[in-house]
Formats: sequence, structure tokens, C-alpha cells
Amino acid sequence: MILNIKVKILSRKEVGPNIYLIRLKAPEIAQDALPGQFIHIKCSKDNYPLLRRPLSIHRIDKEKGEIFILFQAVGDGTKLLAQREIGDDLDIMGPIGNGFNIYPKSRKIMIVGGGIGVAPLLALCEESIRQGKEVRVLIGALKKELIIGEESYKILGAKVDVATDDGSYKHKGLVTDLLEGSIREGWLADQIFACGPKSMLKKIVEISLDAHIDCQVSLEERMACGIGACLGCVCKIKTKDKKEDKVKYEYKRVCVDGPVFGGSEVVWDD
Repeated sequence: MILNIKVKILSRKEVGPNIYLIRLKAPEIAQDALPGQFIHIKCSKDNYPLLRRPLSIHRIDKEKGEIFILFQAVGDGTKLLAQREIGDDLDIMGPIGNGFNIYPKSRKIMIVGGGIGVAPLLALCEESIRQGKEVRVLIGALKKELIIGEESYKILGAKVDVATDDGSYKHKGLVTDLLEGSIREGWLADQIFACGPKSMLKKIVEISLDAHIDCQVSLEERMACGIGACLGCVCKIKTKDKKEDKVKYEYKRVCVDGPVFGGSEVVWDD
């Protein structure tokens, strides 16, 4: 059930250039939230901007009744959200969407995040480790200053590697290079989970298909209503017609049908 409630800001920290981590007291959301879901936030105290902003749930603490959001302040809405203060009440809706599906039989989990795409992946890492999985995390960023969450993943017990486009930290190149290298070295995950730029996700899906590894991706899309009514965030998805044994296509809503989809289902070049 999607709730519309007011929650209190418990802490707010700038963790990178224009990148903010906010902790919220939200026991009703925390109780039901799954890794990969998001909340829809009214960013200001007035009616500008009119539309809410969809932000992934970064961490879920069911015991304390808290959730975290991690976001980059780039537009009017997120810039206003970054200015909100500890103690403020936020009007939010959630949890919304389908989360990641960790298969019980999976033993090895690969998590790949690009840029602010790491936002929904820490909760996934926590849950994977809680289930006793072996987890590796690959983080990609343009440069060292924009790397987010490396230590958080290490604290959980995951093995972490990082790639930067400019070579200012660790591997110089793309995070997909690290994924290909891991597979070449023989570390084959049972599942790959990814979030980040579309070009990165497309390449990860190609790699996973070649290696015959199940892959799930979290899509980033502009949203209006956030609850499936406006059809403003549709993406093209391949489906299988069992009767005619052929591939068909349909448009699904990223907000409520996603944001997590099977990588091989997404039509990337449309």
C-alpha cells in the first residue's frame, strides 16, 4: 500500500559535491519498504515546484523506523530539498514500485552502480548480505570527488572496486570494464543488479547476456504523478507471447511497473 504521510528529517549531510544524504523518521515506510523501491517527495514548503520528485530509498532501518535518501541537487526541486533543515517535516508518498528480486538459490551477487545510480543499491547490498550471499560491488564515477558510498559497502562486508573515467582513483576507465574483468577472472555472479546511466545499463545487459547471468536494472526516468496514473514515465519492454511463441512489445510505467526490470526485457535503442 502506498502511504501519503509527513515524516521528520533527522539528519542531513553533504557527502559529495551537491550530493546529499538525508535520514528520515518513517516507521510506516521502513516497515514495508523493499530494496529498489522509491518515495515521491514534495520538496518545498509551498507549491513550487508543483511536481514531487522520485528518490530511491538508499537504506532501510526497520528496527529504528528510519529510511535514508541519497540524491544530487541538480534541479529546482532537489535544490530546495537540499536546503531543508533537521526537524522539518517532509510530505512523502511511498513505498512505490517493484524492488529487486534476490533469488533464494543465488550465492554470488554482483552490484554495479554508476554515479548517483548507487542510491538504491546500498539497501540491496545490506539485504543480500543479511541473506548470506557473497557480494561484490563495482562503483563508477567521472572522477574521485564524485565516488559515493565506497566505505559504506565495505563496512557491510562487500568487496568493492572502483573505476573513474579520468583515472583519478583506482581503475581508469568504465565500471563495465571492471565487470568484464571480473567475469574473465572467473568470478561469475548468479545475479547482476545495476543502476546508473542508460548507456552503462545497456552495456551491462550485453555483458550479462553473453555470460548467461541473470540481470536486473533500476531505470531512472522523469516522473509526474509517480503512482501510474499519468503515463509520463513509460518505457518499451519486450514480452513473450506464449501462444504464438514470438516476441511482442508493450509500454510499461517505470513508477509502478518498475523501476526494476529484467535487463533483457528493456528495449534500449528505441
